[in-house]
Amino acid sequence: MTEQNPKGVWLSSKEAMKHLKISACELMHRRERGLLKFEKRGRAYFYYFEYPKGI
Repeated sequence: MTEQNPKGVWLSSKEAMKHLKISACELMHRRERGLLKFEKRGRAYFYYFEYPKGI
């Protein structure tokens, strides 16, 4: 499920891993270190990515 927002997009864990080209383990480590904006919905995590300026 990808939810659109005027300033960015929420991606599922699978989509975030593909976007960042990292493993599930690295995604978890970045989340735990506070490097990614995320929210937990039920048992799933969703990650927020802002669009680059000018788009």
